[in-house]
Amino acid sequence: MNIIAIANQKGGCGKTTTAINLAAELGKREQRVLLIDMDPQGHATLGLGVHDRDQPGLYEVFSDELSFYEVLLSDVVPAVDLLPATITLAAVEPLLTDQPGRERQLLEQLERYGQHYDYVLIDCPPSLGLLSINALRAAQQVLAPVEASLFALDGLQQLHDITGMLSDKYHIDLPVKALPVMFDPHTRFAQTILRQIRDQLPTGLSGVQIRHTVRAREAAWFGKPLIDYAPHATAARDYRRLADEMLAASGLAVVTPPKEALEPPHVTEQEDNHMTLTGKRPQRQMVVLNFDEIECKRLQLAGDFNNWVPDQDIETRHVNGHWQKVFTAPPGVYEYRIVVDGKWQQDPTNPAEIPNELGGINSLLQIPVHH
Repeated sequence: MNIIAIANQKGGCGKTTTAINLAAELGKREQRVLLIDMDPQGHATLGLGVHDRDQPGLYEVFSDELSFYEVLLSDVVPAVDLLPATITLAAVEPLLTDQPGRERQLLEQLERYGQHYDYVLIDCPPSLGLLSINALRAAQQVLAPVEASLFALDGLQQLHDITGMLSDKYHIDLPVKALPVMFDPHTRFAQTILRQIRDQLPTGLSGVQIRHTVRAREAAWFGKPLIDYAPHATAARDYRRLADEMLAASGLAVVTPPKEALEPPHVTEQEDNHMTLTGKRPQRQMVVLNFDEIECKRLQLAGDFNNWVPDQDIETRHVNGHWQKVFTAPPGVYEYRIVVDGKWQQDPTNPAEIPNELGGINSLLQIPVHH
């Protein structure tokens, strides 16, 4: 049984999204998974389509009102069981305060009932209290989602300090691995954050980066993991790689998911959205972008239309001494950047732009429908 706490002292950094999607991906790989919602907000519970606020959960287990199996929800997604949480869980800390072994309550439940699971994922609350301590005390390792921000790095440092104290107190080994989330790995700022994690913080660093996608929020709204709601989204592919990394670290063979779970190559989110709504792949249009005012030795193009891989599926032409990029994409609105002699930047020839989440600017391209 691999017990992983998904934690960061900063809220809103992708813990619940990671817990839901990693659980679903591991389940798809024939692993038996238990997802424990330790956050009184119950977002992992909601994100898996359980909207009953009267649903019993961890509070009832800790208060001995119900047993572990009486509150367990089986196969909320294939091979994934859920131990749910509601706002009543906020009242559990006063309940546990005077109990002997108060920080071992979750561990004791797992030792008693959790042995038939391959993986136990614990979605932790952002605050440090008895709930978080119970999660970390039960865990064998910590996966810390971290976005590209100073506050997230500070939360990661605090988490490392806390796990260090717990390791010393209970004589346990509790390694922390940082997982970059909501990342644009091509920006200089994102690379700076990665270097700081790697060089300045005493934590491990996942080899996977979870890219930003609005489809993750949509999937949570509909109570589904990405693998079921938008299997072609970029982040869905990233979570597949994360599951493979977890299996490899556990010494288990990677089990390839069924063919229908794998995305066709280079499917954009616009294509995925169209397929979700209509069941049909949209007609791709030819796009020609001219760059008349840029002098450089090498110019590349990357955006939503080619999974942000520079010049992937793009033809480069030189017309009258100017750069021209030719590619096809389905109708929609796309964000993109150009790479000028190795430097990423917005397109200075295009006034349509939008701020990205890392403090930079992306250019906007609209491809209309041609009838």
